[in-house]
Amino acid sequence: MQPSFRGARDVLSVTFLLLLITGSASAQLVTENAGTVSPETPLARLVINAAQWRHVDEFSAVGEFHYGFHPRFEGSVSVPFIYRYFEIGNNDDEEIAGFGDVALKGKVVVHKEDGVMTSMRTAVLAGIEFPTGKWDDRIGDATEPYARKLQLGSGTFDFTLGLAFTYINDRHRIAIDALGRASTSRDNVSPGPVLRVDLAYWFRLFPAVFEPGESGMELRLVVDAWYLHRYHTRGEKLDDSGDQVWLAPGLQFYATNWLLLEGNAAYALMDTTDDEYGRARWSAFVAVKILF
Repeated sequence: MQPSFRGARDVLSVTFLLLLITGSASAQLVTENAGTVSPETPLARLVINAAQWRHVDEFSAVGEFHYGFHPRFEGSVSVPFIYRYFEIGNNDDEEIAGFGDVALKGKVVVHKEDGVMTSMRTAVLAGIEFPTGKWDDRIGDATEPYARKLQLGSGTFDFTLGLAFTYINDRHRIAIDALGRASTSRDNVSPGPVLRVDLAYWFRLFPAVFEPGESGMELRLVVDAWYLHRYHTRGEKLDDSGDQVWLAPGLQFYATNWLLLEGNAAYALMDTTDDEYGRARWSAFVAVKILF
């Protein structure tokens, strides 16, 4: 499928607007960081994503804002703008663009230990996505909406709960999280539960040693991997249950102590799902973080 880019200018326009006000939060690129944002330095993040499946091409710009209400408690909000190009039926092409589901997330650190150039954190994660994106769009004179998974929004309230663990030893960082997701139903469609485990390794390429009292440029190598199991969406024609395994190498670059640039490229090593998207091929993102 060759993607059409009509409407992509809308994505770029929103992207440039969000770049003025947003940036990134996590110490890893995909895996959750068990640490929290300092109450003294809230931050914002903009993530620009591109992804391709067999039948779908997608671009999005996601704006996030993270605030530390307490040294052990962080809250965040994210707003996605999505452009999607896909095939329906007998190779009919469709394009949609607009805002997706707004999400609120919280993180509470339940255990932490700090030493000389070492740190350990364990946190509980929870979140909710609200059905703010359009979920009942129709094509032409169709009497029924097309598949819910292809819509901008899920049409349901989606809840996430999980745990995260992060260990730091000077130039090295290891993190792991385990998350579960469940959804309500709407118009006899109920997205299936999702179970996910993420693992990340982080290495500071330079500087090798921090001078006392100094902070400046840093370059970090980050490798994320994750496994995802999706259960069947009730109310849809296809059985979209299945498993995915992804590997995503990436980089983080601290240009200053308040500006971070980062990005990665993710590759689907395994995908057994059979839905409207088709087999996953790849995804990539670039992001900007601004600490206030």
